[in-house]
Amino acid sequence: MNLLKAILSLGLALNVTPVLAADSGTTAPDYLEAMCTLTGNWSGKFEQYNEIGVFRTSGFDAGFLCLPDKDVLMETNVFLPEDGESFSTLKVIFPTKQVNEMQMAYFYGGMEKAFFFNAARLDYDDAEHWTAVRESAGKAHEAGKETSASRYTHIRNGNELTMIREVKPDDSSDEWKLSSKLILQWQP
Repeated sequence: MNLLKAILSLGLALNVTPVLAADSGTTAPDYLEAMCTLTGNWSGKFEQYNEIGVFRTSGFDAGFLCLPDKDVLMETNVFLPEDGESFSTLKVIFPTKQVNEMQMAYFYGGMEKAFFFNAARLDYDDAEHWTAVRESAGKAHEAGKETSASRYTHIRNGNELTMIREVKPDDSSDEWKLSSKLILQWQP
C-alpha cells in the first residue's frame, strides 16, 4: 500500500503544484474513513450543468474500494450516455503529509492527472449518514495552468448518495456554480 502511494506520488507529483489552504479542522484521514463507508457498487444518474441549467444527463455506475487501513480510496466511474459509447474513469485518493490535504490520481482515456484537495468539512452522524466536502483551488491540476476552484460535496443518506461538484471560475468571486450532480443508490 505504501508502495502504491509512493509510485502515484512520484509519478504524478513531478509536474504539479500543491495548493495549501487554511486548516479546516477536518483531517484527510477522517474524510477518507467516511468515504470508505461507500465500499461497494452504486448506480444512478449523472447530470451536467451549464449557465442555464441541465444540458447533459447519463446513467452512471460507481464502485468504491478502500485498502484495509482506510488511507487509500479507489473509485471507478462508468458513464452510460444514451447518445453515445460509455466511458470510464479511475480515481485513487490518499492523504499527503499535510494533515488536511489529499492527493488524487485521476485516469481517463489514456491520460493521468494529479489533483490536490483539502478536507473542508465532515458532518458525521454514523456510517450511513454524513456529509463530506473537499475543495481544490488554482494551480492544483497542472503546474503553471490556471484552473477553476472546485468543491465536491458527498452526502450519504442511508443507501442513497448525492455527489455535487461546484466550480468557482474566478478566484475573486465568492459564488460557487453548480457543475454536476450524481444521485446514486447502493447496489447490494
